[in-house]
Amino acid sequence: MNHLGVEIGQQSPDKTWFNLALKLKLTALALGCPTNKELCARFAAINPATLFVTQNAYKWLSGKAMPRAASVYEDWSKVLGGSLTAPFLASSSFEEFQHAICAHFGVPDTVLATLRREAGLPPVPAPSPVAPAAARAGARQPGEHWLAGSYLAISPAWSRVEVGKLIIGAMRICADPMQQLQISYSENLFNRPVAMEGHLLSDGRTAQSALTCSYTHRLFFLALNVPTPPANLIGGILSGAAVHDPNARAVACRILFLRAHDRSIADLAARMGYLDADEDGIETELAGLGYRADAARLELAANIVTSLGMHSPSALCEAAPRDFAEIELTLDRLAPS
Repeated sequence: MNHLGVEIGQQSPDKTWFNLALKLKLTALALGCPTNKELCARFAAINPATLFVTQNAYKWLSGKAMPRAASVYEDWSKVLGGSLTAPFLASSSFEEFQHAICAHFGVPDTVLATLRREAGLPPVPAPSPVAPAAARAGARQPGEHWLAGSYLAISPAWSRVEVGKLIIGAMRICADPMQQLQISYSENLFNRPVAMEGHLLSDGRTAQSALTCSYTHRLFFLALNVPTPPANLIGGILSGAAVHDPNARAVACRILFLRAHDRSIADLAARMGYLDADEDGIETELAGLGYRADAARLELAANIVTSLGMHSPSALCEAAPRDFAEIELTLDRLAPS
């Protein structure tokens, strides 16, 4: 019986420690942490006083010992977004843990085959439509996903009139009754609300969506980097055709989505509009989202402005028909009859 009140089983300590080491290795791979230091940083971000520090991580990941303090498993659960409970993390077999992790994260088959071989399991698990009972008990309820929630969107304005400014939008991700992720994104362009909706497809590391604009019926595309839980920031590229532009020029830019804790989509909609590209304005938005006042918050705001390319003439990547007119005419002239 460990400190969580969970019976570890009749395995020898060495076997139990080795089993936990494999589960931690799979955790690191699922979270995209190639080193122990990076995995420790994930735990520290959840709990600055975590016991998952470099010295302990070395022992636990090498199978030389295992954590006995319940707080480690509780931190582990939070690092994984709360999708698996602390008792499940402590007591599950590697195979049960693998099934549960793969239900929430994208892990390459070759990596799984290697870890399963180390665990003495067949390289390719037999397909099963039913998840192990322990995994079902430890997993989130259907319809939940660590990306789900409301976000404030920040990106460079595409309008020629508002050049050099940022545009604030609102985004919401939720799962439909078929457990497919749906995304809705809204902007306020010149006092006209513009809404877009679409499916969000994700392999656990990247996510893409083709959004249909309710105003123009044009398609806008999102290519996103999927963060690890708790997903306070999603970043990527937004591309499409400028709405208020006579040539509907093709445009792409970086876009950031900041999780809005305990803020409704209506609250975010009230914040939509254009914003000067400076850290003061962004810090005000961070405060409005509930992020704590701290010296680091102003620095964070400045980093957001920089990461969007607002200090560079290349904040937008765009293409207007006239940009290709000469090439087009030349090709027309040189094309075979």
